[in-house]
Amino acid sequence: MDNASPKSSNLQNNIAIAVIFHQMANCYRYLGNAERFRAIAYENVSKILHNMQQDIAAYATDISTLDAIGGIGKGIAQKIIEYLQSGKIETFEHLKQQVPFELLDLMDISGFGPATLRTLNQQLKICKKEDLVRALKKNQLKNVKGFGDKKIEQLQRALKLYKQPDRMQLKGAEKIGIAILQQIKTIPGVEKAVLAGSLRRKKTTIGDIDIVLEAKYTHRKKIVDQFIHLPSIERVLSKGSTKASVLLKHSGIQVDIRLVNRFEFGAALLYFTGSKEHNIKLRSIAKNSGYKINEYGLFDIKTDKRLAGTTEEEIYHLLHLQFIPPQLRLDNGEIEKAYLPIKEPLAPNKFKKNLLYAND
Repeated sequence: MDNASPKSSNLQNNIAIAVIFHQMANCYRYLGNAERFRAIAYENVSKILHNMQQDIAAYATDISTLDAIGGIGKGIAQKIIEYLQSGKIETFEHLKQQVPFELLDLMDISGFGPATLRTLNQQLKICKKEDLVRALKKNQLKNVKGFGDKKIEQLQRALKLYKQPDRMQLKGAEKIGIAILQQIKTIPGVEKAVLAGSLRRKKTTIGDIDIVLEAKYTHRKKIVDQFIHLPSIERVLSKGSTKASVLLKHSGIQVDIRLVNRFEFGAALLYFTGSKEHNIKLRSIAKNSGYKINEYGLFDIKTDKRLAGTTEEEIYHLLHLQFIPPQLRLDNGEIEKAYLPIKEPLAPNKFKKNLLYAND
């Protein structure tokens, strides 16, 4: 089945369970070769749920109905029903106690496989990303077997800790960014691609290039594989199903891509455009309004219902703000100037763009 944007908030069930099963797969991968078949099974079902166009709850009348869906066995069907009834899966809760769970988020980044993470945990007692960052800054990995200079540099780059070359001037970076963007747009399956980060904010100097891509889940692996083999790519730093990082030939500049669904695109573009200070202020405003905001969308805190995320404009508007152009997103008073004189947020499709700030 083709991946599609949800037609209702009911598909939040699919997304939530798919994320849990992906995390369970990572737990089983970390536990070793004896659990590899469980890891494969949960990862496969995670993909099935991501691609479904109907709420999985419609099939959850009993185990046999779920079991009839290709790839979902009776054991996993029981866990789907358990989540729909209770909001959690006990097996997952127990798994999290058996592994350094906070560290496993790194497993989606190339170079942070289960063997690497087990070594870091067992030899350096690293249990989360922050521990690894500190260890890298203190150069503690150099004496660990299997962690040579190249491996450590790869980990540093993946975590954005590697000392970058001199920052590029905006004009030169824009030229390079537009060129790589044009190459990306020719890759089959890429529905939309936009420059983000400091380049979109038009900062005077640029450290790296961030690009947000809209693509269906089923196309992403092929897109990443073709991206890392573009003729302008010098070296692959990391790759996964939703992101990749590379170094470009000649300039040596790093390019990071992030692949998202249509209904996440605006939220991802907002998040990865920054600046950090602007994003923190938006999260604070969202929290005070009973919302939470991240790179996947704007959600109601109590119900976890997705309220916005397809465009940046609808997110700003639900926060009572006019659209703020990227170059102004510095937490330098631009948010205070953008408040709309309304008591209740308008529906996302009714916002106006011809206000204080014009769309970029």
